[in-house]
Amino acid sequence: MIELPEAIVIARQMDATLKGKRIVSGDRGNSPHKFAFSSGTSEDYTAIFAGQTVGGTTSHGMSILTEIGADYTLVLGCGGERILFHTDERSLPKKHQLFLQFEDGAYLTVTISGWGNTLLLPRAEAGRHQHVQQDRMTPLDDAFTWDYFCQLFEPPAQDSKASLKYFLISEPGLWGLGNGCLQDILFRARVHPRRRAADITDRERQALYRAIRETLQQMVALGGRESECDLYGNRGGYVRILDSKTTGKPCPECGTPIEKSQYLGGAVYFCPACQVL
Repeated sequence: MIELPEAIVIARQMDATLKGKRIVSGDRGNSPHKFAFSSGTSEDYTAIFAGQTVGGTTSHGMSILTEIGADYTLVLGCGGERILFHTDERSLPKKHQLFLQFEDGAYLTVTISGWGNTLLLPRAEAGRHQHVQQDRMTPLDDAFTWDYFCQLFEPPAQDSKASLKYFLISEPGLWGLGNGCLQDILFRARVHPRRRAADITDRERQALYRAIRETLQQMVALGGRESECDLYGNRGGYVRILDSKTTGKPCPECGTPIEKSQYLGGAVYFCPACQVL
């Protein structure tokens, strides 16, 4: 699933590769399904894409935003999208949920596993979409300071029974952070995902702030997580400390077997010795 690091990486690649390309044809793909969220009919997409020039691409949170002509923004990300650039027709996937052909013979395809976005929105509306929310701060923004982070723990959060997992990815939530990136952050901070957010000490809060910033920065620097692919089909270089493959294996710090449990709609991974509940 695309989270903040992959959105940043892919957006940078799209900006460098696609900007200025003229679209010959485009559509919503050849394999529609109900969890591939779009914003119009196939006919709408075909009419809007034809003859447009691709502008710049940026990211915000888990979303990737590409300017299409003067009036539209293509919003990808937030789910299980595989966004690929092709220079050879033979590499096109058999099924896709978005398809663009460029004047120079290149292509862009988006294939969605699970759920994801292929939204083509009027430029003025894109930033307000619930999956974009450009007014929200991400944990890699310059303004995401230690003081700002501490404010998140003030009332009513101070009186909440919410766990750290819920606090960080749901409410109030850090925009762009999902369950996939969360595991290593909590491990590096040495806090358990079920810990009550209001109960962590100031020292633990400092460790958590550092872990959030440093882990996400490292993921971006390494091209995203190794479980995800970039625009050219290359897997990211960040190998996660905790994931499904490490369950039952020794903790890299203390040797205790890594544990897995289902919690708040997804799996959590932790070392019971380093991350005491």
